[in-house]
Amino acid sequence: MNRFILSVAKVTFSIVFLFAVSGCRQAKTAPVVESKSEETKILLLGDSRVHGNRPDFESYRYELWKKLIADKQKVDFIGSIEDESSYPKFMGKTFDKDHAGVGGFTTQDILDNLEEALAEMEKPDVVLLGIGGNDLMSRNPVEDVIENINKIIDILQAENNQITIFVEQIAPGRSKFMTPEVTKVFKSFNSKIPTLATKQTTTKSKIIAVDMASDWSDSYLADDVHYNEKGAKVVAERYFAAIKQTLKNKNNSSK
Repeated sequence: MNRFILSVAKVTFSIVFLFAVSGCRQAKTAPVVESKSEETKILLLGDSRVHGNRPDFESYRYELWKKLIADKQKVDFIGSIEDESSYPKFMGKTFDKDHAGVGGFTTQDILDNLEEALAEMEKPDVVLLGIGGNDLMSRNPVEDVIENINKIIDILQAENNQITIFVEQIAPGRSKFMTPEVTKVFKSFNSKIPTLATKQTTTKSKIIAVDMASDWSDSYLADDVHYNEKGAKVVAERYFAAIKQTLKNKNNSSK
């Protein structure tokens, strides 16, 4: 989130996705040929809560990956950013560090550069979209933020008309940070996500709201807004529960 990034610098989306930056690998210089693998391509897209910044705060990505591996899901995390933090192996496998989370990013940042970024990666089958917090902290109108997310979904569906997109109802910050005004804005934003998901769903492309806000605790946070290890596990569990059936259906259909 924008005001509370600890050491993840806000950079432009094109630089992070298309060139080498601190903490990221050099991105591909030419479009990748679409993979024929049976693996489900998952794009983890969003802000610093997606990126993480070990050891200061955690992303949910590693915990979700472990759940998917333990469940024997055939998945491949994609994106032009590679996390350079160290993670233990799990079940003899090395963590898939690819992602597309950028500290400080707003919905407009993603919207402005998403098409270019998609051209530099394999086509996603599934997107986990965690975005909006920086917009709300910047007091961008909730209606504008929702409209940007609609446009982001439009771009993703144009890339793959059978894509499944999970959109977060974002978790709140620490209690002392969540003033009545901030709480009202967060609740307004989150209340609109299920309606957005319903309206954007097509006969081929499902858009699914994932509730990260309910039953949230200060004990899940490393600072005012970012996850600690416990919080990362909670978010990963909620994502896993939401996407498990989608992945099984895809993997079964590919047999």
